[in-house]
Amino acid sequence: MNMTDDEHVEPSEEIVVDEDMDEKLEDMSLEGRKEALTKARWNVFMYLGIAAILFGFALFPMPFDADYDNFSNSAEKNVGFIWGLPIPGDDFTDVPVTISVEVVNPPAQSGVLLGAYLIQTNDCQSNLGEFTPLAREGSGHNHHYMVKTAPSAGETAEFEFDVDPANYCVIVQYVNENGDNLGDANSDMIVNGKMWPNQVFAGILGLSALILSAFAFIGAQKHGETVRTMLEGGNETIESKVLAEVSKDKIAAGPTGAPPSGPTSGPSSGPPSGPPAEVVESEPVAVEEPAAVGERYEETDNGYYFKILADGSYDQSVYVKADDGSYSAYEE
Repeated sequence: MNMTDDEHVEPSEEIVVDEDMDEKLEDMSLEGRKEALTKARWNVFMYLGIAAILFGFALFPMPFDADYDNFSNSAEKNVGFIWGLPIPGDDFTDVPVTISVEVVNPPAQSGVLLGAYLIQTNDCQSNLGEFTPLAREGSGHNHHYMVKTAPSAGETAEFEFDVDPANYCVIVQYVNENGDNLGDANSDMIVNGKMWPNQVFAGILGLSALILSAFAFIGAQKHGETVRTMLEGGNETIESKVLAEVSKDKIAAGPTGAPPSGPTSGPSSGPPSGPPAEVVESEPVAVEEPAAVGERYEETDNGYYFKILADGSYDQSVYVKADDGSYSAYEE
């Protein structure tokens, strides 16, 4: 089959390799990683700040005080509603209440004690005497009573209670061992108290914010390690790895249609198997043709040569080789 110079074989698929694609993808991924790292760090600070505010709110007490009344010979105070989780009974959700009593002028009797009550009732103006025996008996978790030895004048005693959410009245008295009121017109005391109704709510929310800050810190550490590795050049993104593999495969495979390696056979016609007798007598015309760049000559079995052009096709002329190594077209 003869092939002309105008025949070309087009590859079925063009190879397009963008050498900057890996770098662009890596730069985009690096910027994204840096942005994620910044966000993660801000999340850590944000959650830590929220946790600090909530813990501070949980630990911040709500104060109250009570004045000593010479008419009732006791210090009484309606502390109002103490909020919290409405879970009845003695448990970890109870609201802490602390009552601090400074003894100013105790009764002159011997064996004087300090008694503090927390009575659960909505009306502190009513007769609370009916609830004090229940509190001293300790039945249930609605009324609370605690007694301590009365310190000397100028000293302070503290009472700590854990109560359910409800409305409470505080009563502090000088009492005997039976709980009877021993106060008189000359007695006096200073009563201050604190309660922490936000401890459970704010504590749970603060703990949740602290856990979230821990997760944010772990995420920030992972992003930081990735960014450091990428900056050091030791890690490629998934996009760059995929692109590199595709590029390598395309370059290794090359075009699907291979260029022609040359005609399957030589020219259709040529000299006979042996030159005729008159050829010996006649000298070939010395028409020398310099070999073009990329051209070469192929020797046949009968001593003649065919010229292979630069595009791989054959020249249809037959050539002979002179003694000086030059080639010339054969003429009869």
